[in-house]
Amino acid sequence: MIKILYFKNNTCSVCSALLPKITRIADNLAIPLDVIDVTENPLQAGQNLVFTVPALIVLDEDGKELRRFVRLFSEQEVLDFLLRVVPEKHR
Repeated sequence: MIKILYFKNNTCSVCSALLPKITRIADNLAIPLDVIDVTENPLQAGQNLVFTVPALIVLDEDGKELRRFVRLFSEQEVLDFLLRVVPEKHR
């Protein structure tokens, strides 16, 4: 099963506005979502080479990166990608 990592910080208004939309997508498609604040967890941000927020990384079941969305991306772009990679039986 795939997993979503969503990187944000508390001073980013775009991050705050996008988070409920990404949460809704993840819930609707039954995809685990980890929300990581880069100021509270800089090590995890560094390990994932996240240098700007918002950043969304989609991982496969082995933890391999399938796709990365950074800074300027839309809810629809994320949804379109996930609908292509999430098997119907898991939705």
